Amino acid sequence: MARRLVLKPTAHIGGFTTRGVQRWVPSLGLWGAGAGVAVALLMSATPLFKNDVLVKVPALGWYWQDNTPASDKPF
Repeated sequence: MARRLVLKPTAHIGGFTTRGVQRWVPSLGLWGAGAGVAVALLMSATPLFKNDVLVKVPALGWYWQDNTPASDKPF
């Protein structure tokens, strides 16, 4: 007897299936974390980014706090 080919519909949202998304999530997570670290490294010299983002990091904020007295700052 010959078997019949039965096609089952796959659930998808916008063309993305759950299986396809599961394969891409680890890679996209690592690339996203790497991009976030690169932005933090490149923007750490900018005072606005340093004061608004880096100082507020819970465990590492002390590293970027400016403890220089006002008399020693040129501007």
